[in-house]
Formats: sequence, structure tokens, C-alpha cells
Amino acid sequence: MKFIFVVLLLLCLASMDVLGQELRWGEFGVFSKWEHYPYAIKSSSPFVGHLPDLREFPRLIELARDPKLNQTDRVILLSQMRTLSRCDFEKRDRRVEDNAAAEFRKAVQKWEAWWQSYGEGLAQSLPKTGHNDEAAWKTVAPSPYLECPKYPISIPRQWSSSVSFRSGDYGAMAEEVIEFKVNEGQCELKRRYRTGDPSRWTWTHEVWTEFTRKEADHLIATLIYAIDNPWFFAGDEFSEPIDKKGKVKVTHIRGRPKEWLNYYPSYEWSGIRNADQRVLINHDPWTWHCIDYNVTEKTSLNGVFGVVFRVVRDLFPDPSWMPSESRWKKTAPPSNWKE
Repeated sequence: MKFIFVVLLLLCLASMDVLGQELRWGEFGVFSKWEHYPYAIKSSSPFVGHLPDLREFPRLIELARDPKLNQTDRVILLSQMRTLSRCDFEKRDRRVEDNAAAEFRKAVQKWEAWWQSYGEGLAQSLPKTGHNDEAAWKTVAPSPYLECPKYPISIPRQWSSSVSFRSGDYGAMAEEVIEFKVNEGQCELKRRYRTGDPSRWTWTHEVWTEFTRKEADHLIATLIYAIDNPWFFAGDEFSEPIDKKGKVKVTHIRGRPKEWLNYYPSYEWSGIRNADQRVLINHDPWTWHCIDYNVTEKTSLNGVFGVVFRVVRDLFPDPSWMPSESRWKKTAPPSNWKE
């Protein structure tokens, strides 16, 4: 997972010396998850130049409700709510401005519901029960010398999540669904996949043997740090040539069998949900902002996939990629399963 270009690594190390303080949540050196302008702009928002604390989230919602809000402030506020909540409720369809305004209001309502059901309690509990996770940080950090950020994170006790992938067309397709279910008495990780001709394919079912609470907690902590720092994955090549010599242009998904082609790929993530299926975290970033393009212009990941699939891919590898570390074992389908 530690794929990073040299410029970013040097920047990371330099930022620690220059800032002389803990890393910001969703900020790192010149990189930012929110729309941070490197110069002064006209704005009615008191937070136009800095990212507020999570406890100030209601103020962001209040500002976002202002009917006189201009487009620039709208974008900044959305990016700040997305960064602090680690959630994305925005539907990006701005072909018609009226639709964009309506979708903006719906997104703000969803963020308000998130705050009421989860965010407010999180903001209150983090100073008391939150902690940082050195092991999870080192899983995503591009250098072991980067200090783990001091801001606390929180691991939900009960949660579920699913990651779905599909690629190819006609007679050569691949589909995979990975599902997590974690509660006080059970930790379960399973997947199903199928390849070939959709008119004839059937699912293969597998479980990750002895999936533990420690692994589940490590996954959540790793996802949090990855979501906060998507630039750490800037050098991760999502796909690679089927022919190792690079003579064949067709590529397959790195970390998956050859049938998983990077051809018309699509992907869905349910997010991290609680027992009531309310979203706790669902932002899967693959782009970010840079306030100094003299350092680097790279502000997106390779491919259209964000960080979540990459984290799951590496922590729970396919046996074709890491046979010594893979614990996927075939199992019978559920008793009520229908193809």
C-alpha cells in the first residue's frame, strides 16, 4: 500500500518540520480535502480561510442554509462538511442550476441528519474516548518516519459495509461483492464473485477465515486515515498490463485475478453503517486540492476508484496476489441463496 511519488514523500517530511504541530484532519502540507484557496477571496463565510473544528459543524449547516449563498461559498462549505464528516451526500448534477440548488438543499439536509444521529455524539465523545492508532497510520503512511496525527479517531462497535465491483462487457465480465458485518458477538467477512458470460455464470462464495475484532477495528482506523489523506495513494497504480513486458495493452485490476479487467469498471461502496443502517462514513475520495501547484499538479488517483477498494484489496488480498497472506476459503452459499 505504500506507493507514493518522491515529491510527495519529501513534502510530507518537510511539512512536519514547517508546521511544528499535529496534522490537520483532512489537510497535509500543501494538500487539502476541502476547497482551500491559496489567496484571499471575497466570501461571507467565517471559515473561508481555515477548516473549523468538528464541534462547529452546526455552524457550517447554518451557513449552508443561507438563501443568498453564492456558488463559491457553497462549494467551500460542501467541501468542509465532506472533510469533517468523512461523508459525501452531494449529488453532482449541475446541468440545470435549479436542479443543482435543489440537490444542494437535499445534501445539506442529509448532513444535518448525520450530525443529529452520529456527528454530535462523535464530537462530544472524541476528546474523552477517542484515540490515535499507530498501526493503522503506518498502514497508509508513505514513510515510517511520519508521526501519527494527534487528532483522535473513534471505532464504532457495531457496523456493516459492502464493496461491490464490476467490469467488462458481453461475454467477458467480472463481478465481486465483499461484505463486512461486525457486532459485539460476531465479526464476519465474506465475498462472492463470478466471471465469464453473464448468461451462464454462477457465484463463487468465500469467507475470510477467523476474521477478528482486532482486524475489524484495524480496517476502520485504516480507512479513516486513508480517507483523510487520499494523496498517500497518489502513486498506487490501480491496474497493470496483463503481459508483464507491457506489450499487451489490456490491463487487469491490480491485486485481483486476470479476469478482473480494467475495462468499463464500476464500483459501489455502501459506506460504514450502524445497526440501524444509518451512514457513519461514506466518503471515498479519489481527488483532492493543492494550494501550491509549484510543488505538484497531481491531485487525483489512478483510475476512478477511491481509497476504500485499495485499502480492502491490500488488507484482505486475493490468493492470486498474496497466497501466503490470503485467508479466503470457499464455502457453500447461504441456505436461502438464489442465483
